[in-house]
Amino acid sequence: MSLNKYIKEVDRLEFTVTNSCTGRCKHCSEGRLSGDKKIDKERAVNALKDVASFYDVKSIMTFGGEALIYPDIVCAIHQAAMECNIPIRQLITNGCFSKDNDQIVEVARKLNQSGVNDILLSVDCFHVEKLPLDWVYLFAKALCENYSGRLRLQPTWVNDESDNNIYNLRTKECLAYFDNLNIEINDGDSVFPSGNAVEYLSEYFEKKPLDMNFRCGDAFYTSCLDDIDELMIDCSGDVLACDFPIGNIMENNITDIIKEYDPYNNPYTKALLENGISGMIKEAENNGIVIDTSDYYTPCGVCRAIIEESRKNVLKAGGI
Repeated sequence: MSLNKYIKEVDRLEFTVTNSCTGRCKHCSEGRLSGDKKIDKERAVNALKDVASFYDVKSIMTFGGEALIYPDIVCAIHQAAMECNIPIRQLITNGCFSKDNDQIVEVARKLNQSGVNDILLSVDCFHVEKLPLDWVYLFAKALCENYSGRLRLQPTWVNDESDNNIYNLRTKECLAYFDNLNIEINDGDSVFPSGNAVEYLSEYFEKKPLDMNFRCGDAFYTSCLDDIDELMIDCSGDVLACDFPIGNIMENNITDIIKEYDPYNNPYTKALLENGISGMIKEAENNGIVIDTSDYYTPCGVCRAIIEESRKNVLKAGGI
């Protein structure tokens, strides 16, 4: 049963467990995270169960930061997902949360028991600058011996795997370190021009004229704002439709948040839906927010900057 004509289905739920990370890598699209937040375990579990009672959720994912800094939260979310018969239960991790082998093995066992059935283990030249491969290997080995679900190494490429730049060559060397464990290697993803990546890898990004007609849903990992099919709950409790906060589970029940969602009531999402990113930029200017689009590589970057500035303005005005 759908709760909202703009959110007829929720195929996927994602949870940012924490904004604390053991890596702080140069390719990170988030940049310098404050590291001071973790998701409320009970609220996250209740939100998952509530959404699953109304929608046929097909997959969930937990990540960070580094999610396994708080393995109890990760396991609680996945346990609830398993009990709700959600078939795909994914975790993305860099594998570096403890150097105690007994604790590493124990976490691997708990992940298996809690129903995690697809683990993506980040392995590339960027992570290894901060996180030694032998540390990651300990967790990979523990998973091979104590976990029965799918396990894949997840590299991040500069441009794509076929580009023989120095970073990709080093990443292939990092992947080879795990050869004797016979772990599946995923296609991986590409460095996104945002956060630390812009600071350290800008020479690999090409700035193209922005598509001013761009709308959410036109790019990978985005949903059309009047036809949302996935939601993310971040470590502060914010419920995000694409990158737009639509409520907070620390303040309201998630079913009420979904019921009340109307992208045409928010001037920014309304402008984006009706007139693309150019409409959103104009709406921002009408509210005193001026964004230099030449600073950004994608329309998504412009959109996120406007969202952040608009939230700052609300805080300054004494809002939530």
